Amino acid sequence: MQEKDLSVIKEHWENKETVSLKDINLQLLERSTIVKYLQNINKKTLKDIGCGDCSDTIHYAQNVKKAYAYDFSDAMLEKASIVINETSNISLGKLNILEDNLLQRSDVVITKRMLINLGNFQNQKIAIEKIYNSLEKDGCFIMLETSLDGLNNLNDLRKKFNLEIIPEPFHNTLFNLEELKNFLKEYFIIEDVKYFSTYFYLTRLYNPLLGQDDAFKYDNLAREMSMDNISLFDSKIIGPQFCMMLKKK
Repeated sequence: MQEKDLSVIKEHWENKETVSLKDINLQLLERSTIVKYLQNINKKTLKDIGCGDCSDTIHYAQNVKKAYAYDFSDAMLEKASIVINETSNISLGKLNILEDNLLQRSDVVITKRMLINLGNFQNQKIAIEKIYNSLEKDGCFIMLETSLDGLNNLNDLRKKFNLEIIPEPFHNTLFNLEELKNFLKEYFIIEDVKYFSTYFYLTRLYNPLLGQDDAFKYDNLAREMSMDNISLFDSKIIGPQFCMMLKKK
């Protein structure tokens, strides 16, 4: 797998016009998944590493006493400071997880498409080890990232119906799920994994085939079905996003 240039990734995120995720329904689905995990584990402190503009962090923070939000982009931190405004239980800070020491300990760490911005699997492993070491005993790591497995499966379906493939973003290094799980098992118990196959099948394949003039018309319904845990595919992974609930060994 080709290594990505970290300076190019940095430049992308320092652009004030950059939007982390344009699919609002997918953002809401991701957020709902993470919040449900937080409600189930009932912890007191969390770190949101790669917080972006903190539009999700403010929802996570409602489920803990104290939240620490970190990003390496000055442009994103500027946006985040506006979003959190006077939210009393969120502390905002700059962090380059590959270069800086992660001194703040917490019960939970959340990453949401942060690790895929680290250029290669070796850097991703370094970051995961730092996250592990920053967790309290019995701490949890909620990892929402993306996989090449799911993207390839989605594109295989799109090709069958003569739809253009969806490329891997130029600034991302997507995970190989088997490789990732084998590494994680050294540090964590994988308690749960959620995929978003129903949502991706409906919004990236079925809906576009219904009407090319308004491919997003039914995306709200697709999100609602996914939030109700309506699964059309069991363990089949369609679409890049996944969310793992990991417990520290």
